[in-house]
Amino acid sequence: MRPAQNRTECGRTAIAWAKFAAVALALPLCARLSAQAGDLTARTSSVSGAALVYSGASGNAFRLSTGFFLNPGDRIDTRSGGRVVIDMNDGSMVVIEPQSIVLIKDFRQAESLRELFDILAGKVRVKINHYGARPNPYHMNSPTASIAVRGTEFSIEVGPNGDTKVMVYEGVVQVTSLSDPSQSIPVEAGRGVLVQAGQDFHMLGADGNLIASRSSHDRDRRAASNDSDAPANLLPSQNSGADRDASSPRATASAYDSYVASLSDIVETPFLFRFNAFAEPYLDSLENPAYASEFQTARARLFVLPTFGGGPDLDDIRPTIPAAGLLPGTYSLSTQIAGFTPLGGSNVFLGGAVSGSRISDSAVAFAPDEDAVSSASPHMSGNSTSTFYSGSIMAARSLGDSSIGFGVDLLNGNGSLTSTAGSSSSIEQILAASNISQTRLTAGYSRAFARAKLGAFYRYGMISANDHDLSHTINDVPVGLNSTSTGGHSSEIGLNLRGVLRPGLLYGITADWLGVSLSDNLVRTATLNSSQQDRAQQGSLGFGLGYFLNRSTIFTFDTTAGTSRVAAARTGDATGNLLQNEVANGHLWSTHVAIQRNIWHRFFVTASFLNIRYTQHQRVDTFPDQSGNISMVQDAFFPVSPQAYLFAPRFSDFGIGWRPSPAVLIEYLFTTDYGVTPSTHTIMLRYTLRGRTGD
Repeated sequence: MRPAQNRTECGRTAIAWAKFAAVALALPLCARLSAQAGDLTARTSSVSGAALVYSGASGNAFRLSTGFFLNPGDRIDTRSGGRVVIDMNDGSMVVIEPQSIVLIKDFRQAESLRELFDILAGKVRVKINHYGARPNPYHMNSPTASIAVRGTEFSIEVGPNGDTKVMVYEGVVQVTSLSDPSQSIPVEAGRGVLVQAGQDFHMLGADGNLIASRSSHDRDRRAASNDSDAPANLLPSQNSGADRDASSPRATASAYDSYVASLSDIVETPFLFRFNAFAEPYLDSLENPAYASEFQTARARLFVLPTFGGGPDLDDIRPTIPAAGLLPGTYSLSTQIAGFTPLGGSNVFLGGAVSGSRISDSAVAFAPDEDAVSSASPHMSGNSTSTFYSGSIMAARSLGDSSIGFGVDLLNGNGSLTSTAGSSSSIEQILAASNISQTRLTAGYSRAFARAKLGAFYRYGMISANDHDLSHTINDVPVGLNSTSTGGHSSEIGLNLRGVLRPGLLYGITADWLGVSLSDNLVRTATLNSSQQDRAQQGSLGFGLGYFLNRSTIFTFDTTAGTSRVAAARTGDATGNLLQNEVANGHLWSTHVAIQRNIWHRFFVTASFLNIRYTQHQRVDTFPDQSGNISMVQDAFFPVSPQAYLFAPRFSDFGIGWRPSPAVLIEYLFTTDYGVTPSTHTIMLRYTLRGRTGD
């Protein structure tokens, strides 16, 4: 093609896609109301180049032009180089690319799933809009596949042998093999599938390259385990730009992934809002430095928590009834030393804490045929090690019934990740490193009343983090390296009220709001360099009761409600144009019950149950870059593929403990999420050093 012709063709492509977007946004409301009533129409909004339409009624061929109303049975032929854009009055749109043959089906029928077209050859891009909040059901066929949608954007490409490639850009598409209807799979945004007659499905990454093959045996095994998104039988991507999702050999979350995901994950909130009715001076003071004025004598405390099968979050621990909520991991060791003291006879109090955690996580996935695993079978394995250190200092001043306090805390984390995926014919290996730095400034206030105490704080955090590949090879051949650099800040406001309703019955109310703003610099070998603006807001409210049934038994009940909004907008560094826009709104509600009972000679047992109900509405839009390419980039802040962060709705702790003296606590905890992730085993060792006079 000569340069002038090439420029003309590029111009036509740009005009077609501009009309594609404009029409999708500007369809009148009355047309949508008409579509909802069942009076659907399909009209060509743009025709460029030579395109023919064969009338279904007469069989005659006509030169297709703009404004032509299509009827069931019409066949569109763009093999002469034409391109056709069709809009429908329900807001849907179809772009038929050159070298295509498409048969219009009976889209007007009022059944639950309307037929749109059969694509016999070539490529089309389809955008099916919802009307209102309701689905807009369509399905379409190729020689080898049936594609069902409810409101989404995707493309279908049919090869000379009828092989069908379906790529999804937004929403979810259900793809079924026509030669074997038992083979059916939902394909999410950023994914694709290749369907060939008489063969298993071949899963595709966002770049359209092969990442996995799924057999009927594997599909049945996954369905039985209720884990259809679990990474299994993965093949290495042949594109060096494989992102950190199921198309990559990254089998575990890095220190960066774990930290950044926690900034936007409201599902962590119920773990923090438990045991609301019980005061805990050490952890309360680390959260709100004004509470440090409660330490009338010098005190210090040491925690040591080795865990197998998971890693604990120290913020979750309450001494009255130990907490659950363990982070995933094969092994972890967490320690914390905290101390507080008054300054002489003044009303000034000082305190601080130092803590460290080391988490080792590993994962292995094998071929679908577990009886035939060999060196030729697809496999994936990975290991990550993360180390976090934190330190804080604070000062408080008592003002009678009120106190004020100020604190500074620092967090530093680093980690490494190694991961391998492949088979006997191809091996992909990644070595990556990450580090995190966070500084937070906190101002707090507390006020004591006759039967209650109120606390409030404001916290501002400065965040810096990065994650980068050190090496990336396919069959020992170096390929491109990915990296992410992140900087930003957070703001948090918290409120806490605890009191006594009557002797033996305590209550607590906790509220929190967190806002996060981050800027990411993204280097991905599969797409152009880009920048992303991350925003997250989440609010939560918790209420708890604590009841001393008798001298030996304590019962607690907590409930929490929360809401969140997470948004990420990615733009190209070269042009500043929007490439990807993501929004997710989440809501949660949780209930928590726990009981602790002394049984014999300072031995006690504990049991707890936490149930979480969580809903999320997510939307991801992608846009072409200056070359007309569309790419999907995923990150830990807004994971498009949630299988990387498994969510369990139920958690329980079961423990037995011993207090050999008032200063020493030893407890074993068994924690389970009822099969979503492996159970964890934790030993809690706590030693408290008190001043001479005690309190």
